[in-house]
Amino acid sequence: MARSIKFLIAVFAFILSNSACTNLDEELFSSINSEEWYSTEHECTLAMGSAYAGLRYRGTSLWGLYGTEVVTTDEAVIPVHTNGSWLDNNGVWRNLHKHKFTPYQEAINASWEMCFNTVANCNQIIYQVRNSPAQFDGKEGMIAELRTLRAWALYKALDLFGNIPINLEFEDTSLPSQISRTEAFNIIETELLESYPLLQESPISDYYGRCIRPVAFAILAKMYLNSEKWIGHDRYEDAKIMCDSIINRGHYTLESNYSDNFIAENESSREVIWAMPHDRVIGDFGFQMHMYTLHWALLDKFDLNGTWCWNGICMTEAMYDSFSLEDNRREGWEVGPQFYFNGDPVWGYEGGQLTFTKEITNLDASPEGEGVRCFKWEMPQGLNGWETMDNDFAFFRYADILLMKAEAIMRENGNTESSDASVLNLVNQVRYRAFGNDSHNYTSITLDELLAERGRELAFEEVRRQDLIRFGKWGDEWKFKPQSEPYKELFPIPNNVLNANTNLEQNPGY
Repeated sequence: MARSIKFLIAVFAFILSNSACTNLDEELFSSINSEEWYSTEHECTLAMGSAYAGLRYRGTSLWGLYGTEVVTTDEAVIPVHTNGSWLDNNGVWRNLHKHKFTPYQEAINASWEMCFNTVANCNQIIYQVRNSPAQFDGKEGMIAELRTLRAWALYKALDLFGNIPINLEFEDTSLPSQISRTEAFNIIETELLESYPLLQESPISDYYGRCIRPVAFAILAKMYLNSEKWIGHDRYEDAKIMCDSIINRGHYTLESNYSDNFIAENESSREVIWAMPHDRVIGDFGFQMHMYTLHWALLDKFDLNGTWCWNGICMTEAMYDSFSLEDNRREGWEVGPQFYFNGDPVWGYEGGQLTFTKEITNLDASPEGEGVRCFKWEMPQGLNGWETMDNDFAFFRYADILLMKAEAIMRENGNTESSDASVLNLVNQVRYRAFGNDSHNYTSITLDELLAERGRELAFEEVRRQDLIRFGKWGDEWKFKPQSEPYKELFPIPNNVLNANTNLEQNPGY
């Protein structure tokens, strides 16, 4: 596998992973001895690993962004299965799905921590690199890369929490105050616009998993597409420009096989714009879909040793039913009787063959086989203990960019339905790949259908929450969830954060 960034983060990953579950407080330093500044280009490069490392656990874990971005939506649910192991955690996953948010829920707390620890780490490393005696050609580009990573973390905080504190100076030890969402938006935009010209332009192997120029374009495209919802000012033309800045470069294309984006060795995908690299040799935690979704009885099938499988996360029945039978993306979701690779049946714990059904009858006490399981990411063989899967997790994919541009065109033109050739061409590129031919191409498309297509293409990839809010569907009633209030478009600021910084105010409604 591509190892450049994987070994950069390896130095820091073990420490961060083992403290991530319980330690939500960060030790901040007001100064650093000049003798600790990085004295060579190599040392500066290695230092960036600590800035990326925090994303590895909190960015793709159920107990971090994955919980807040996926379980809270109409695409995923975690029922309490009565057998085959289970995932309850005192009702936190059921409450997140029902939009019963509190300032004490671990996934929300860890999401805040991921965002602002990343900002703090970037601040420190930018300061040290900028003041390092080392002089080399890529120094300003390195600082720009760290600014871009920091901007991404702030973009996520802006999305999740609204009015946020921003401090971009390592030497400033004062407690930051909240600023408005508009002010924060403008700061993040400026950081990205100033940084991207200095970033690595093309996706070469040495920059795999790092923030290069198309990553900055993708963040800006997301911000501009959500601008009307977030700050009351539409930026759809700018969203199109940012999408075109990726599309017209010719670096990316749709993989001919959808599943190639999710195999264990997926770092060669021509579709992935930015991914969080995962590799079992680095250490514990990371991306553990096998643990989240598999029934305990499947441990032997996948030769999982000393590993817990929680028989937990499932796709909702409504989302699964949105796939046509001919849609090859449906193959990533497991329904039906379970077999070993030699064809022998896998026996469940409630009598008979283990069989997954699409229907979930009871969120609080569900039979062991209820719920569509996630096989979208290739299931690993031979993992030990809590090792992460090897599949790299894509934060941005080219298919998303195509669908975003189509949406921006429709919204800019005021269309709730469109037969515009440019819109159809963009969406039908994704649609053609999904079916292998043009028999299911759109001849016209509504915004509601575009949202449904985004759901099928990007399911479980940490985009659905933002999409539902932008399309005005977040508060809708769905199975096991009543209609929720508009204030729940933002999560509560964690209580420990409010206690630590009295300049902050809780989001309205909490």
